Amino acid sequence: MIKRLAKLTSILGVCLALVACGEKAEDNGKIKIRMLTRMAGTSNAVKIYKDIISQFEEKHPDVVVIDESQGDESSFNNKLKTDLASGTLPNIFRIQGVANLSEYVDANLLADMKPLLTEDKEWGDGFNKGALNYYTIPGKEGVYAIPMEQGLMGVYYNEELFKKAGIEKFPETWDELLVAVDKLNAINIIPIALGAKSTYVVGHLHNQIFYRWLGVDAAKKLGSRELKWTDPEVVQTLEFIKVLNDKGAFSPSAPGISNDIATTQFKTGEAAMVFTGPWNISTFTDPEKTPVYANIKFAKFPYFKEKPEFKDQDMQVISPYMMSGTLKGKEKEYTIELLKMLTSKDAGIRYVNEAEFLLPRTDFEADKNKVGELFLTNNILAQTSSGIGVDVFDFDKIPSMQDRTRNSIVSILMGTSSSEAGEEIQEEITRKE
Repeated sequence: MIKRLAKLTSILGVCLALVACGEKAEDNGKIKIRMLTRMAGTSNAVKIYKDIISQFEEKHPDVVVIDESQGDESSFNNKLKTDLASGTLPNIFRIQGVANLSEYVDANLLADMKPLLTEDKEWGDGFNKGALNYYTIPGKEGVYAIPMEQGLMGVYYNEELFKKAGIEKFPETWDELLVAVDKLNAINIIPIALGAKSTYVVGHLHNQIFYRWLGVDAAKKLGSRELKWTDPEVVQTLEFIKVLNDKGAFSPSAPGISNDIATTQFKTGEAAMVFTGPWNISTFTDPEKTPVYANIKFAKFPYFKEKPEFKDQDMQVISPYMMSGTLKGKEKEYTIELLKMLTSKDAGIRYVNEAEFLLPRTDFEADKNKVGELFLTNNILAQTSSGIGVDVFDFDKIPSMQDRTRNSIVSILMGTSSSEAGEEIQEEITRKE
């Protein structure tokens, strides 16, 4: 018995050794391409993304793609911070915002995409020029990212609930929005679904209000310190969040629930509106995920009649693929090839027609027989934007402003005054500069 056990142990040891050797042999000689993007989850867009990576690996058996992408923003940010601190950036990654790109370029963390765009005109000339310009840097001549997503942030609303509340059309102005909130509350419908536990959704709502009240250029002035968060006109943008909250625009539970829960309230007809991006369109048009799908329409966020000049200053989503500036040789060649595959015209056609996900290229059109009304409306309205911004803090060089601004805005929902929130944000700047 002891001999048999010893023999089995010996065999097991050999097997484990062979497995280990096999694993080691599998990695031997393979070029690793590491990726850190936000393309994670089960959406159709992510499925296409993963399919393209699989095609690339099949084409190049000597390459393995290590995809560390994170759908959750906090997880992604923590992973990126670790990589930046350790100097081990992935081959393909993304940095949100543009304020600190100059520093990353100087540190050779970002590759200049302009030569690639110029050399391969069939690929390079197809991109939306405005989206490319977002990733240019004052004082630098390059383009430091390839845009891989673009779309208008706006209000998705339940037309049937609006009619039930006596609202004949979507409000065009802020004052009309407040009237609509009162009418929806009167029939016990949550006016605007909001899950402030996911702090970015409150930040997004404030971004759009900010651009409607002060314009995109004002966000740049915050970043350059020409404006302060304690300036009356900036505090007023925070006050508008308080006005909505005091009006009962959000559920009383909004500060403690996640965006997923809030979005479900909208998808099941408990809430009449939600302010979000085009990434949710595929679920809003899915009868299984959204029982009220047939009633959903899309509109731009209302404007302030006092500020008609900012009527079409919009928050749009612009997301990038960036490439490490330290790559060389075959690893660099393969990384460029994969990047081009992920952002090609063919990829764009698949993304738009199969996932209603807009790759910012101008060399193809959506098939109207394959995409829905919400997606087409979003794209038509996106063309009316006279100014485009992403997050207000994107223009600020202090990395912590992302969390600081969002957390301070959330605190308004829990009783903090708009002036106190503005002071708290400005104090962050004073401490860090």
